[in-house]
Amino acid sequence: MSAPEFDSAVERQRLPRVIVAHPGTQHSYATALALQHAGLLYRYVTSFYFKTPSFLSHLLQLMPQSFRRRAQRELLRRRTETLDQSRIQTYPMIEMARVLATRLGQSALAGKAIRWRNRAFDGNVAQLVRKLKPDAVICYDSCAIEAFRACRQIGALSMLDQTTGHVRTAMRIMREEAELHPEFADSISLDTPDWQIEQCSAEALAADVVLAASDYVRATLIENSIPAAKIVIVPYGADTARFSPPAVRDHEILRVLYVGGLSQRKGIKYLLDAFKRLNLQNAELVMVGGIVGSGSALTLYKDHFRHVPHVPHQEIHSIYQSADIFVYPSLHEGSSLAVMEAMASGLPVIATTNSGTIIRDGEDGYIIPIRSTEAIMEKILLLYQNSVLRKEIGRRARQAAEAHSWQSYEQRLSQLIRNRIIQVQT
Repeated sequence: MSAPEFDSAVERQRLPRVIVAHPGTQHSYATALALQHAGLLYRYVTSFYFKTPSFLSHLLQLMPQSFRRRAQRELLRRRTETLDQSRIQTYPMIEMARVLATRLGQSALAGKAIRWRNRAFDGNVAQLVRKLKPDAVICYDSCAIEAFRACRQIGALSMLDQTTGHVRTAMRIMREEAELHPEFADSISLDTPDWQIEQCSAEALAADVVLAASDYVRATLIENSIPAAKIVIVPYGADTARFSPPAVRDHEILRVLYVGGLSQRKGIKYLLDAFKRLNLQNAELVMVGGIVGSGSALTLYKDHFRHVPHVPHQEIHSIYQSADIFVYPSLHEGSSLAVMEAMASGLPVIATTNSGTIIRDGEDGYIIPIRSTEAIMEKILLLYQNSVLRKEIGRRARQAAEAHSWQSYEQRLSQLIRNRIIQVQT
């Protein structure tokens, strides 16, 4: 598929041209939109994007209604309404192997498919960089090394968006966790290959700039010998228009919410233990997300939480609005978008230091140590017993989210890119 040309030579000369490349999604749509709004987006490159109109969207209309609804729900995960489709470059065939392997439930095969997909995607992006000669390229960890080599060849600024803490740090924490709670070991990844760990370090070392969304990410990079001078903290944002407090939070029970994969990487055992031990009257724990691994360890807690399978992102805002408290006990993150969305929804948030949040402890939420059931219990009980405090912390959380909207992210990122490109060119 050939990439469309820019609309005019004048635009090409006036503004820096930036390519954003991610084989999946994460927050890359928001990054692309931020640069589009700033007039800097040259291409958004991904493996699959659901364009409309397209052959696929027309084909869906010919299918039975029940199937069409399910298919559209899945496809809309790979789309955002306001991104300019003329600037989107896709490589859908390389995604097919990964999807097939994942759906077959073959973890070893899926791992190989992801490695092949990332390498193929990285190679395609590198070719595109050499062809289009952008001013800057933003890539993501584990699929950026060839693209960054291409950047060096043409003199473009290379930027690595480090979405989570360094993978070597993650492996250390996960191995410790598997020893502490072996019943949850099948819900965490313990077999990240050496090549991937080394590649993540090589990408960070090769990049001109490493974007870290939190102090936690920055600390893990420095811990793994990445020079502090090239790391810039740019916190992610929240869609404060879609994620907003409801007019009234008025239901019979107090609802504690968790959103994310049901994996011990997210520290869910500590939350489950806390809620089970508290045994609160007129309260429920709702956990939204897919079960990672066999889920056998969850049977011990089956009477202490309500599970809601994965909800498409375009529908998740209503889940936040139905809750009273948000808890995110993650052991290793970058900067949790779920926490940002909960804060934008006016929820008091209890999150760990490793969640990489913007929370100011005791002001607009609570920061707790990882692996602390007691700390989770203490903060839930405090908010359960004091509705005035719960509402006040939620109000402040909303204010904090408004100061860290995607619009704020757009301003910080676009200004950083402009400044760095000027430095490169001079």
